[in-house]
Amino acid sequence: MAETTKKILIFTDETLCKGVDGCGICIHVCPKKVFERSSRLTPKGIRPPEPVRAEDCNGCKLCMIYCPDLAIVIEKEDKSEVLTET
Repeated sequence: MAETTKKILIFTDETLCKGVDGCGICIHVCPKKVFERSSRLTPKGIRPPEPVRAEDCNGCKLCMIYCPDLAIVIEKEDKSEVLTET
């Protein structure tokens, strides 16, 4: 029997992102509250959104759609697992 599991990958391009203080749209549009303001600064001096609850992401891509800088990419990775009966 084969079972398909979907893993959702979240990528943030910090060179494009204006940061949570300069934008933060991703935090506000996420229905699962996946993102929070990072405590660290990037080389540009911004605090990027950090996917602290990535396992809660349902892959709706609202963060990616609404990001004005195209800094967020959401990908669904399909993995098929073969289950054997013992």
